[in-house]
Amino acid sequence: MRSARLDPNAVDVEFLRKEFNKFRAELAGMKDKIGTNAAEALDEIAGYLNGQSVTSKLSALESEIENLTAKLRDSSKVAVTKLETQVNNRPITSLAAAFGLGLIAAQFLRRR
Repeated sequence: MRSARLDPNAVDVEFLRKEFNKFRAELAGMKDKIGTNAAEALDEIAGYLNGQSVTSKLSALESEIENLTAKLRDSSKVAVTKLETQVNNRPITSLAAAFGLGLIAAQFLRRR
C-alpha cells in the first residue's frame, strides 16, 4: 500500500494546535472529576464497611415505617367508622351509590 503524503501548505497547524490544547484541557478536567468521584466513592464504601452508618440508617427507616404504619392504621379506622355511620344513616342512598359505582367500574373493565 502506498501512504498518502500530506501537503504541508494544506494543513492548518494553528487550528490543530488549538484543538489539541482544548482536548488536553478537557482530558485534565475529566481526570480531576474522576479523582474526586473516586475519592467520594471510597469514603462511602469505607463508611458502609464500618457498619455503623448502615445500622443507623436501617433503624431510622424501621422507625419511619412503624410511624407510617400506625398513621395508616389510624386513618383507615377513622374512614371505616365514617363509612359505617353514613351507611347506617342512609341505607338506600348507600345502596344506590354502590350500585352506580359498580356499573361505572363494569364499564371501565369491559372496555379493556
